[in-house]
Amino acid sequence: MTGEYAGAVLRVDLDNGRTKRETLPETVLRQFIGGTGLGAKFLYEEVPPGIGWSDPRNRLILAAGPLNATPIGGSGSVSVVSKGPLTNGAGCSQANGFFGAFLRLCGLNGMVIRGSAKGLRYLYVDEESAELREADGLSGLDTYQTADQLKREHGCGERDMSVASIGPAGENLVKFAGVFFDHGHSASHNGLGAVMGSKRLKAIAVARGKREIPMDDPGRIRDISRKLVENVKEQSM
Repeated sequence: MTGEYAGAVLRVDLDNGRTKRETLPETVLRQFIGGTGLGAKFLYEEVPPGIGWSDPRNRLILAAGPLNATPIGGSGSVSVVSKGPLTNGAGCSQANGFFGAFLRLCGLNGMVIRGSAKGLRYLYVDEESAELREADGLSGLDTYQTADQLKREHGCGERDMSVASIGPAGENLVKFAGVFFDHGHSASHNGLGAVMGSKRLKAIAVARGKREIPMDDPGRIRDISRKLVENVKEQSM
């Protein structure tokens, strides 16, 4: 299998606290390219039209694409897909940071989250495991404070963990709340932070994995990345 397309999705059921990795066929990853395409597939297939944004059966999907964790600029970004409160329809938002790259370095192309936890929780993910943990100590914290506290608790440096979290707005289901990544990168279209809050999921902490991302032509990827950087410098105001 071509390295850029090899991967899995993490299934998270907040109702019973279970997580499991599900291998994704290469055909699916090629047909639904990128985090947005993959998220749209799962949302369309698993959430019927009559399901509202705050229904536990709604899905919250965070997904990466084939260029994540490669030398291409911006390859740390992630797509967040769900039914959101501002329209009660499908919504997608992208955020920069390191989350998408760290997912890939843990062998994941994304995660599909369903259900609603009995109490406030956060999800911890590394290369070997995924676990839901109590998050009462994070209640009421803003997203900067949440990320800093989780990194301290896990003994992680600034670039060793990526955290997606909601602040008080998301916890209280404010309909324009966003999901924030790595100190200020936001996925805030259609109130996706409120969806995360409705599931009582305060944060997702992904430890940086050590897996290599195989590339068919790494030299060409580096050349393209260099040319993109040069073009940005030439076009900058």
